[in-house]
Amino acid sequence: MLVTIALLSLSCSTEAPTATSPPPTSTSIPPTESPESKTSEPEETIKIGTLFPQSDARSEVGKERQLAISFALDLVNEAGGVNGKRIEALHRDSGGTSTVAISSAIGLLADDGVPAIIGAASSVVTIAVAEKVSIPRGALLISPASNSSLITHLDDDDFVFRTTPSDIVWGQVTAELAREMGWDRVATMFVDDAFGETTSANFSEHFESIGGEVTSQVAHSSLQTGYGVELTQTLVGDPSALVFIAYPETSRELLLEAAVSGFFEEYLFFLTAGYNLEQVDALQHEAFNGSYATRPGTEVTPDREWFFENFAARKDGNIEIAEVSESFDTALMLALAIEKADSEEPSAIRDALREIANPPGVIVGPQDVAAAFELVRKGEDIDYVGASGKLDFDAHGDIGGTVEIWRIMDGELRSTGIFVSPGSPIDLSEIR
Repeated sequence: MLVTIALLSLSCSTEAPTATSPPPTSTSIPPTESPESKTSEPEETIKIGTLFPQSDARSEVGKERQLAISFALDLVNEAGGVNGKRIEALHRDSGGTSTVAISSAIGLLADDGVPAIIGAASSVVTIAVAEKVSIPRGALLISPASNSSLITHLDDDDFVFRTTPSDIVWGQVTAELAREMGWDRVATMFVDDAFGETTSANFSEHFESIGGEVTSQVAHSSLQTGYGVELTQTLVGDPSALVFIAYPETSRELLLEAAVSGFFEEYLFFLTAGYNLEQVDALQHEAFNGSYATRPGTEVTPDREWFFENFAARKDGNIEIAEVSESFDTALMLALAIEKADSEEPSAIRDALREIANPPGVIVGPQDVAAAFELVRKGEDIDYVGASGKLDFDAHGDIGGTVEIWRIMDGELRSTGIFVSPGSPIDLSEIR
C-alpha cells in the first residue's frame, strides 16, 4: 500500500546538553560608523538578556539570532539610545536541557539584573524558564522562536510574549494545505514533548473540523535509533497520508526509514531552523522531488528587504537562518517599549509593549528607528511593523502571522511565493 506523508519539523528544536552555563557575553559592540547616525552615543547602559544555544549543534542558529539582536541595538544606539542610555545584550547559553537554561536565566536576572530576556528557542526550554524563573521573579520573557500553544495558556501575569506564530497557526494552515492536496484520512507521528503534542492536537482538531479524519496520533521519542514500530502503527486505520511532527535531527532518520520502507509516495515538510536541503539531499532528494513544505514566512516588503540587505552587509549575517528577522524585531520593540515606559521596571515595559506594537499609531519600521524614538519621546502613538511583518500582540502575548509554502523541485528547495493565514484560500493549480 502506498500512502502520502507530511512532515512537520520543529523550529524550536532541542539542544545538546552542556556541562555548565558560561558567563554572559555582550553583543553591544561599537556600532558601525554610519552617515545616518543622529547623535553621539550615551554613556550609561541598559542591559537586556538573551537565551539561545551557544555551544552545541544549534550554536550557528543561536549566533545568527544574537547578531540580529546586536544589529537592532546598534541602530538604537546610533539613534541616541534608550532614555538617554546605551542598550546592550548579554548572552547566556540555553544549553540542551531545561536545567542549563534555568541556571542561565537565573544568572541573567539575579547576577546581571536584566529586566527582560529574549529567548528561548525550544518551547520546552521557554516554558521551563517561564515557570521556574521569569514569571516568579516578575521579569519579561519574549521568544522569537518557540511555537507550542502551551505557552499561550501559561499563568504568566502577562509577562510572556512571542514574535513567532504558535503551532495553532501552523497546524491550521498545514491542515488546510493537506485538504487542498486531496488528503482525506491521515495519521500523525509526533515527537513526545510540548511542541509535538500540541501541534499534533491542533493539526488534528482543525483537519477534522474541515472534513478530514485523523486515524491515529502516534508518539515517538527524539532519542530513538529506529522508528519502524511507530511507522507501522501509523498505518492502522488505512490513512491516506502521514503527518510527521519531528525535530530536524530526528526527521532525517525518520525519512530514511520511510523512504527505504516504500510505504510512502508523497511528502510534505514543515521546514524549520536546522532543516535544509542538504539533509534532503543526503537521503537522495529524488525520493522527495515534487514534495511541498511549509514554514513561517512573510512576503518581502521594503522593510524586510532592507533588513536582509543590511543584516548581511553590516553583520555578515546569514539571512537563511530561521527567526533572525523575528529576533531583530523583538530587540527593537523591547527598546521602544523601554523608551515608552520611561522605566526599566519589567511591569512598565510589559505594559508599553502593546502600545508600541499594536495599532493605532504612526506606522514605523526597521528603516525608521530614529524617527520612531523621536515620536515616542514626543508622546505620539506608534505601530511598529517589522522585518518579520505585523506584530500585533493579543491578550496572551501571541501574534498572528503567515505560513510560506515551499516545494522541492529538481533537487532545489524553492518558495512558491504563497503566504497563507488560517482560513485563506490556497491555490496550488499554477505550481502543480
